[in-house]
Amino acid sequence: GSVRGMSDDDPPPPTLGAYTQPVSTTVRECQLLFDRGCVWAFSLHREEAVACFQRAAEADSACAMAHWGVAFANGPDYNWNESAGFFAAAAQHAGYPSFKVAADALERAAAALTDESPQRERDLVGALALLFEWPVTPTAAQRKVAYADAMQALAERPNYAADADVQALAADAVMSLAPWALYGADQAPTPVAVRAKAPLERGLAADPAHPYLCHLRVHLDEMGPRARFHWPSAEALRRTDATDAGHLLHMPSHLDIQVGDYSAAMQANREAISADLRQLARAPQRFSIYSGYVVHNMEFLAWAAMLAGNKGAALAAAGQIETFLDEARLASNPMLPAFFESYLATRPMVASLSAAGRSESRRPQEASVARSGARAVWALGGAPLAAPARGRAALPLAHPLPSFRPRPGLRREGRRSGGPGGAGGVRGSAHADGAGDTRLGRSAGSHWALSGPFSDLPPHRTRGGSTTRRSRSTPARSQLRCSRRSSPTARAASRRAGPRSQTPSQGTTRCRTTSPPAT
Repeated sequence: GSVRGMSDDDPPPPTLGAYTQPVSTTVRECQLLFDRGCVWAFSLHREEAVACFQRAAEADSACAMAHWGVAFANGPDYNWNESAGFFAAAAQHAGYPSFKVAADALERAAAALTDESPQRERDLVGALALLFEWPVTPTAAQRKVAYADAMQALAERPNYAADADVQALAADAVMSLAPWALYGADQAPTPVAVRAKAPLERGLAADPAHPYLCHLRVHLDEMGPRARFHWPSAEALRRTDATDAGHLLHMPSHLDIQVGDYSAAMQANREAISADLRQLARAPQRFSIYSGYVVHNMEFLAWAAMLAGNKGAALAAAGQIETFLDEARLASNPMLPAFFESYLATRPMVASLSAAGRSESRRPQEASVARSGARAVWALGGAPLAAPARGRAALPLAHPLPSFRPRPGLRREGRRSGGPGGAGGVRGSAHADGAGDTRLGRSAGSHWALSGPFSDLPPHRTRGGSTTRRSRSTPARSQLRCSRRSSPTARAASRRAGPRSQTPSQGTTRCRTTSPPAT
């Protein structure tokens, strides 16, 4: 629906689906804006969520939950927390995020509550008040524990057992206690993961398509055993009617890429990028922090394409990153170069896995302090990125891409039964797109599953439905063929001895990537 105050020149509102969480207001505009704020918060575009909640509070200042939303969206989440400097950023008096803004909003929420207010709203406002303090102290992050305990206690009450929103908020609070650390080295769930799973299961039983429950369930499962991935949650996000909530559209790819469905991962990220760029056009002033999610989708697309052997799509995604992270964006906030500039190394990552890697990686790069790290990778021709490493790329990524858990041959179950590829199979081919007929290191019509850092990922399914698996004896694509710079005498001796008997001599390692032999 439309919102009062919009002019004919304003862009159309985002499509955020039919989600609603009824709150105590008689003002339709307030309810509509509150619902939009919730979907943006569930999609982790928290800055946009704050704006929606603030407008909801302007529409009805007596709506306690509108003020609650302003505070909630200014809080930490699973991705942005103390390990990423959230509490230092939130120590500002205004802007996003701000604990001052949150604390003031909670005061207004408490003042808006009356004896006639629903107990649910009183409970949610009371629990959230445990999370915030002003001014922010060095122990601010410890308040997450009290908030998580309070939300877990609420979620366990019988009267909230079927309240999907309360269950989602409880799972969010608990998971934020151990972001990206929900499993041990043996893939056994941690106590935090066990605590979080209970509200997720209760909530999904009440509403299997709840956007935040599905989002969090993917995060809960993605670092655990692949056989236990909860595909219904991923599929619900893939079919979401919130088609402008880019991060929700992206989330299924966190599971797709781990089971070899690189086509689905590529498509999910294409749709997410399109949605995010539409929102960027609507509200560019509220896109500083969320820019990280946009470029993450672009990098994810590049890696899915690389794993599928689709060089054209991978290079196209690298180009999107370079266009998006222009000099003006990197210079717009002192935090951005440190967080984002390593994404600019995506093109040499693609190049290092390509037969044409040396020429691709020598493309000129503009001089810029903000791009110094990425330029260093370019100067090295991408070679360090192709160094063999068991289960992950040698150079850490700016955002934790998937946790590749090597388990060859594992098929996904319970997904698209009857679709292309058969029950539990992998859909389609990642080569079936306009940009993708140039394969990494191979001519059109052939396929190689990437190896080296990704040697134990599932194979990609080809157009005919069969899979391509490389023999263990076949040289890995991203292995490095290294020779040593040596003296002229040593090199002459090596030539006389013949190529098969050459022995590396002392000197500096010079490495280049090798293309796999024709098969």
